[in-house]
Parts: sequence; structure tokens; C-alpha cells
Amino acid sequence: MVGFGANRRGGRLPSFLFVALLAVIAVLAFNCWSASSRQALLREELAELQSQAKRTEVARGRLEKRNSDLLGKVDSHRKQLEQREADYSHLSSQLQARDGQVKKCEDGKVKLQNNISYQLADIHRLKEQLAELRQEFIRQEDQLHEYKKNNTYLARRLEYDSLQCGQQIKEMRLQHEENIKKLMDQIAQEQKATQKIQSNKDAEGHPNSDDQAASKTAVETEDKNAEKNEQPSDRVVNGKEKIKPGGDAGMPEIEDNDPAKAEDTPTAIKKPLISAPRSDGLQPVINLPTEQPHAPNLAPG
Repeated sequence: MVGFGANRRGGRLPSFLFVALLAVIAVLAFNCWSASSRQALLREELAELQSQAKRTEVARGRLEKRNSDLLGKVDSHRKQLEQREADYSHLSSQLQARDGQVKKCEDGKVKLQNNISYQLADIHRLKEQLAELRQEFIRQEDQLHEYKKNNTYLARRLEYDSLQCGQQIKEMRLQHEENIKKLMDQIAQEQKATQKIQSNKDAEGHPNSDDQAASKTAVETEDKNAEKNEQPSDRVVNGKEKIKPGGDAGMPEIEDNDPAKAEDTPTAIKKPLISAPRSDGLQPVINLPTEQPHAPNLAPG
């Protein structure tokens, strides 16, 4: 009896256990369900985190690449900056040199302006001198023209005077030869007369000393007259001025090569004072040039 009762108590216990087990199973199921849901959430979060990690890795790679690019750019910019600084220093030195050159150019410009002003003054002075030299050249040309006219006139006058002198010398030579012939004839006649007188005196006797002296002096005077007539006549007849041999027959001295002496030549030239006996019909008629030399227009120097 007791056994049967004990079994009955055991039958009640499994129901309680069953309920407890059901509760435990429910709790476990709930825990499993919550754990699975949580695991799902965690998996989703893990996947999301993995995707975020991947995205982060990609972004990191991009950022690293960009960082490397930026670092390269920074290096290039640094190099460019250094180059720019070097260029700036070089340009600053060039600018200083250019400033020095500009200052020198300004100083040279001032000097050139001063030189230009001086040169303009010199040009003005040289123009005035050129005008004066042109006037002097024109005056010298006028003087040269006058000198040429005077020279042609003097050459014609000299030719005329030389021709006239030659004709006069020829006439005087002919006259001198005629006088010599006359004197020779006269001397021959006197010698014949003296010979006759001498022969007569010798025939009559010795002549006295006074007659001999008179005849001797007469012969000496005749010889002296003959010698004077035989010498070339270079004096002007009737006590006029003597003409020098090789002279210019009364013409003033002329030097064509010295224009300074040509100014001292007289404006009017006198005819040579030569007067000699002329035989009728022997003197040719020569027209003397009537043009007189003009005095040069001398400006005060």
C-alpha cells in the first residue's frame, strides 16, 4: 500500500518537472531566440562594420594616395618656392643692376642734353662762320675774276709794249748802223784828208808841234765819238730815264703766282718812256687795248 502511494507521489512530480522543463525550455527558447536575434543583429552589425572597414580601407587607401600626391605636390611646391626664391633673389640683383644702369643712363642723358645744347651753340656758330666763309669765298671769286681780267689786260699790254720796244730797238739798231756807216765814211774821209795834209806837210817840210797836237786831238775825239755810237743804246734820248736790259719796258713787276702782290699793282699802267727817232713809214700802227684794269673789291679783313 505504501508502495502504491509512493508511486502516486512520483507521478505528480514529473508534471511539475515537465512544467519546469517547459519553463526552462521556454526560457531557453526565448534565450535562443533572443541570442539568435542578437546574433543576427550582431552579424548585421559585423557585416556593416566589415563593409565600413572595407570602405574605411578604401578611403584610407585613397587618403594615403591623396596624401602621397599631396606630399609630392608639397615637395614640388617647395621646390618651386625655392626656385621662385632663387629667381626672386636673381631678379632682385638684376633689378638693382638695372637701377644702377638706369641711373647711369639718366646721368648720361643729362650729359648728352648738356652736350646737345653745347653742340647746338657750336652748330649755330659754325653756321655763322659758314655764312662768313661763303661771303669771303664770293669776295675771293670776285677778286679772282678781277685779277684774271687785270692779268689778261696786263698780258696784252706787255705784249704790245714788248712788240713796240722790239720795233723801237730794231729802228734804233738800224739808225745806229747807219750812224756807224756815216761815221766810218767820215773817218775814212778825214783819214784821207789827214793823209793828204800830212803828205802836203811832208812835202812842204816838218810841221810845227801845235799843228801836230791839234790833229792828234781831232783824231782822238773822232775815235771817242765812234766808240760811243758803237755801244748799244740803252738810254732814252733827250735825257729821259734809262731802260735796263732785260727789264719790262716800263711795266710794273707782276707775279701771277702771288695774289697778295697783285693787289699792289697800279690800276693804270703808264706807257714806257722810250723816245727814239723813227724812220717814216717803218712804224706799224697797233691798236692799244683800251680796257683798264679794275681795282679788286677788297673788303676790310
